[in-house]
This record gives sequence, structure tokens and C-alpha cells, in this order.
Amino acid sequence: MIIVGTFQPSIEIERALSEIEELGILPEEMMVLYMDEFPPKSNKKKDSADLHVSSFEIGIAFATGLAVIGASVGFKLVVGPIFSGILAAIIGFFSGYGLYYLFHRKKKNRMHPSMPEIIVLIQSSKEDAPTIKEILWRHKAQSIGMRKRM
Repeated sequence: MIIVGTFQPSIEIERALSEIEELGILPEEMMVLYMDEFPPKSNKKKDSADLHVSSFEIGIAFATGLAVIGASVGFKLVVGPIFSGILAAIIGFFSGYGLYYLFHRKKKNRMHPSMPEIIVLIQSSKEDAPTIKEILWRHKAQSIGMRKRM
């Protein structure tokens, strides 16, 4: 029988393997595979630059919209349309930039935060298989599978 168990990295794997060795299973009949980590994260500087570019674009859009509104309202104000349009554009830029930056700066790569899995492969006799499965479950295996030898 070939028994496959998956674990999260912990000391429980070592304990399980030592108990299985006490049953008479040789270390040559066991294999431990460390799965690769998640793909490397992209350059943090690039992500930050993209965030600032997008924030700038949103800020410019807000500035344009508020400048038009400010200039229109400025015809009725004492300060006039030019000054009120410039003031509204400045307020619009900083409010758009700030709002976009605040809402999007915390978004990160949403990969699963857990560590990579460890897979344990054990070759054993049919009689030892239930005991080995029990040992793996007792030592917090995430899943266990079996296959008869060909």
C-alpha cells in the first residue's frame, strides 16, 4: 500500500514519522515532499507606483469636475469664476487623490496566507496501513489517501 498524507509545516510531522518508524517501516520507504511556495510577489515598488498613478488620474478627474462646477458657481460669487474654479480644482484633486489612495492602498495580493503544504508518502504492507493512517490522523494530517501497489 502507498499512503499519502498532507500536513501544514509543524513538529507533528516529525512525531508521526518517528512513530511510523517504530512500527518497523524503514526510512527508505518514506518520502517527505515540501511543496513550492506561492509565486513570488511582484515588485512592491511597482505596485506602489501603479497605485500613485491611478490615484493621480482619479484626482485629475475630480479636479476637472469640480473646476467646472466651481467656475459655474463663481459667476454668482464675489471672488469670480476664475478664482473659484481654481480653488474647486485644487480641492477636487486632493479629495479625489486622497479618497482613491485610502480605499485602495490596503489591497494586496489575495493569495492564501497559509504556508506551503508538506506531503508524506509511505510505502507499507496492507496490515500496517490502518495503523499508519491512525497515526497520521492523530498527528493532525489535513488529508490522507491510499493506493494499492501495482
